[in-house]
Amino acid sequence: MKKKYKIVFAAEALLDVKESRDWYNLQQKNLGDRFVEEVKSTINQIAVNPLVFSVKYDKIRTANCKIFPYSIHFELDELQPLIRIIAVFHFSRRPLWFKD
Repeated sequence: MKKKYKIVFAAEALLDVKESRDWYNLQQKNLGDRFVEEVKSTINQIAVNPLVFSVKYDKIRTANCKIFPYSIHFELDELQPLIRIIAVFHFSRRPLWFKD
């Protein structure tokens, strides 16, 4: 059985999810709730095997949701073991911390 990591969310990541959920719920009833379920499912996959996801920026890894066009950005601390969710971004957006 694989080690499961503890998940910690940055306040900004929680705000990303809440804002996206609210927007999707305005578009269609329960669509935002389906979005949140997909984000949770993707985070569960990250928690079970975070090394499957490649490093994109410095030490930050990303995992894409399957249905919704969102990417979960996270840092891995294998010594803790801890996963820090930094952001949940729509594919068309760039994180504020990203540098060209």
